[in-house]
Amino acid sequence: MSRLVLTVLFVALLAGCTASQQQRAKTDMNDAFIGAQVKAKIAAVDAATVSLVIVDVNHSAVTLTGQVHSQSERSKVDAAARSVSGITKLDDRLTINPKAPTAQEIADDLGLQAKVRGALAAQTGVNALKVQVTVHGSVVLLEGTVSTKAMHEVILETVRGVPGVHRVIDHLHLEPH
Repeated sequence: MSRLVLTVLFVALLAGCTASQQQRAKTDMNDAFIGAQVKAKIAAVDAATVSLVIVDVNHSAVTLTGQVHSQSERSKVDAAARSVSGITKLDDRLTINPKAPTAQEIADDLGLQAKVRGALAAQTGVNALKVQVTVHGSVVLLEGTVSTKAMHEVILETVRGVPGVHRVIDHLHLEPH
């Protein structure tokens, strides 16, 4: 939706509000718009960064928290945020973490996660919906419940057999009967 359409809808909704409610709603809408723009600008710097940086906007003042991979990336994130019009203040509380994942590492983890989920879904008798799969650096974390001890072993064997899985952390539990 365009900004004009959103503004028209917003004005229509405000018609029954008090002046202070209208001002608060206008501020909230402006803060949300600024926050969305800042996140979009950060995503343009590095797609991975947007998942590691938290953007908080309060009365047009932006606070950035979270982590970035390097000082160079931090400078780019700051410049991107400052390029958004309407910001009254930028408080950069980002920390530099050279071990923060890159866009490629996040993509690799998501790809491996999809392969693991696919392998589990292909197993007869496995209720893949009850098994949550998280991947970080080729390490697979399994959480959820399984119906039997035999099914638990099938799941572990299946996941260990997926190319690219280096380690499996098993937090699966047997369903109570």
